[in-house]
Amino acid sequence: MAVPIGQLVPSILAIITAAVILILLSLNYLLNRFPPTIFLSLFFGGILLWAITKLVSLLLPATASITFVLIWKITSLSILILSLLMIAYFRDLLLYSTLSLPSVFVSLLAGFTFSALWFGGFAEVEYNILTGWNTSYNAGFGHYVFYVILLLYLATVYFFILKMMVQGLHKAILKKQKTQIALIVTGLAIAAIGGTVLNYLLNLIPGLENLGDMDLIFVVIGFTFVAGAYLRSPIHIYFAPIAVYKLIVINKDGLPLLTHDFNEESNAALTIDSAMISSALSGVINILQETLSSGSTPKIINLEDKVLLLENTSLALYALITVKNSAVLRAALKDFSREFEAVFIEQIKKFDGLVDVFEDAYNLIVEDFPFVVSD
Repeated sequence: MAVPIGQLVPSILAIITAAVILILLSLNYLLNRFPPTIFLSLFFGGILLWAITKLVSLLLPATASITFVLIWKITSLSILILSLLMIAYFRDLLLYSTLSLPSVFVSLLAGFTFSALWFGGFAEVEYNILTGWNTSYNAGFGHYVFYVILLLYLATVYFFILKMMVQGLHKAILKKQKTQIALIVTGLAIAAIGGTVLNYLLNLIPGLENLGDMDLIFVVIGFTFVAGAYLRSPIHIYFAPIAVYKLIVINKDGLPLLTHDFNEESNAALTIDSAMISSALSGVINILQETLSSGSTPKIINLEDKVLLLENTSLALYALITVKNSAVLRAALKDFSREFEAVFIEQIKKFDGLVDVFEDAYNLIVEDFPFVVSD
């Protein structure tokens, strides 16, 4: 007997929504090349696969092998766990070169949850003519044990994500950033609280399993909020504000082309009294190259309380003084160097000491470093 069409609606809606969001994120990345878009795309790709497996599990016939259905269902839940793990890594992958302690803890929980899911013997399936194949996790040595393990994992992931968002909200400066992060927090709350609570009610209260995958509705609505808020202004994403002090550009003769102070606004931020900084920076790099017997320029120099990010091209050296190493900042510095040289290539080659010719560089800085906050 075929499963009623109403049971298929949540999964179909989730598939359509995730697919549309993925298309929009892909188009946005082609335009902006902003790293967070990649991680969000991976996450929504996981949500799309999860929704597809949920739909397929509803369409599996009653004659299907129980073992096959069980493996299919477990795989579906595994995809969701992995997708959430990607989001848990989001901040670390963008801001650090290694995982933070919270991410390590989440990873351990994910591994424990996977082990319980695949090898704990908790999962079992049965066929219902109204809802198709249903999964419960009450088998094994204890009722509700796996539900507790999974709830602990979900609660931990959502807690760290929401904590990160709230911290970003407190540090946000622009109204656009505050609005964006508030919408993202709202969407996460809908998906995390609404979706998770309803899912547990559907699985634990007898009789409610006939409602099917209605929890997917909350997931769809919640993550639509998240994607919509992000796509409104991806470059203003405020998961974790980054403090930066100065941007310095030096030509191959060691002469400063421009120095941008992120604590200033408008063209006043383009300071020209940067000869001392440029000389010192060139000297440090030359010493490192000679000491290490290497012609290459280091990408990162760690100081006691600052970090120096470097991008070296055939025309100039670009340096960013910031508080921490960051994948976002490295990508932004690389993009700025490419765009700066595309606009000012003749001025760089024929530089005669007049830095006024680089005044329009301020617009490029605003475009490439919109997520930076002054310290």
